[in-house]
Amino acid sequence: MKVCIESISQYRLEDIKKILARSFEELGVFNALATAHTLLIKPNLLGAHHPDKAITTHPVVLEAVIQLMLDAGKDVWVGDSPGGSTPVKAVWHATGIDDLAQRYPVRVCNFSEGGVEEVITESNHFSLSSYAYQADAIINVAKYKTHSLMLYTGAVKNLYGLVPGLKKADYHRQKPKPEEFAHVISELYGAIHSRVVVNVLDGIWGMEGEGPSAGEPRNFGVLMASSSASALDWVAARMLGFKPSQLSYLQQAMMHDGILPENIEIPMAWKEKKFKKVKIRRIGFFIKVLAYSPAFVKSIFRRMYDYWPDFNDQCKKCGICVKSCPVGAMTLTPGMKHPRIDHDKCIKCMCCHEVCPYQAVYIKKTFLAKFLVK
Repeated sequence: MKVCIESISQYRLEDIKKILARSFEELGVFNALATAHTLLIKPNLLGAHHPDKAITTHPVVLEAVIQLMLDAGKDVWVGDSPGGSTPVKAVWHATGIDDLAQRYPVRVCNFSEGGVEEVITESNHFSLSSYAYQADAIINVAKYKTHSLMLYTGAVKNLYGLVPGLKKADYHRQKPKPEEFAHVISELYGAIHSRVVVNVLDGIWGMEGEGPSAGEPRNFGVLMASSSASALDWVAARMLGFKPSQLSYLQQAMMHDGILPENIEIPMAWKEKKFKKVKIRRIGFFIKVLAYSPAFVKSIFRRMYDYWPDFNDQCKKCGICVKSCPVGAMTLTPGMKHPRIDHDKCIKCMCCHEVCPYQAVYIKKTFLAKFLVK
């Protein structure tokens, strides 16, 4: 299984298009799409964020993919279902999708409309956007980021966006522990990966720290592609400094692909590559301690090591987080400075942190958490 990796530090359309054209040729993408007519491009459009914030897939990368597919004579759709209750039109505008739709003959698809396909797996029942099945194939164009709950997010987790609208939050409610949610992501991947012909990872500018939306942009200067999302993510996560044991959902996704890490082929120059001093939230071990330790140990850890969503002065009282909370743990009434969180109800899914358009939700930590969580 091959992962193509090339260095590029700026969003120059012609350079990106040349890199992707080489990668697609090397991966056999154009041959694989020979009989496909309609292609669905699935970017990461988490919310109404400007591309410079490195939260969403950069529109220039999307433009390069669109041009390549239009040049190949394909009918191109671009779609996503942004997190929470953020107005979709605002997302299309802020992320550059409106501009692309005006300049190219592409169809923009809101996954919260157009119906769903019910998919039953071994332990989950998914409602996935019908657009994913109406198109002949999917091109997955993800963003390179660390993640506050799942540690890393890239191509595999980007396909979770095929779940329409607030339905995504239901799975957080049903599976609040990271290891449980990891199984949700991997099972969804197993249900849809055969329809994905190629995966692209926009790491020219990515995010480190409290991703997926409140971290810091970083110029990783890399563009990656593979026909396997799990292989691509395995390599990309290792380059950030993660260990395989920290990313159970990628291990499970690789099983769906039938891939062993030692069989992943990458360019020689990148085999030992690791980015320096990446800000990683090292929370995985401690979450497991809280989940499986005896009650008295859990009690001690909860007092000494804890984190929860809270608000800063950026809050505009828009109510998006309140509407997006899957367990109804937030309330907002006139006179409040910001929404109130019922911590007995809060499952720490961080959906509020993820969907806030103003970066007003941050992760508050106890002293021990501040020391251990980086």
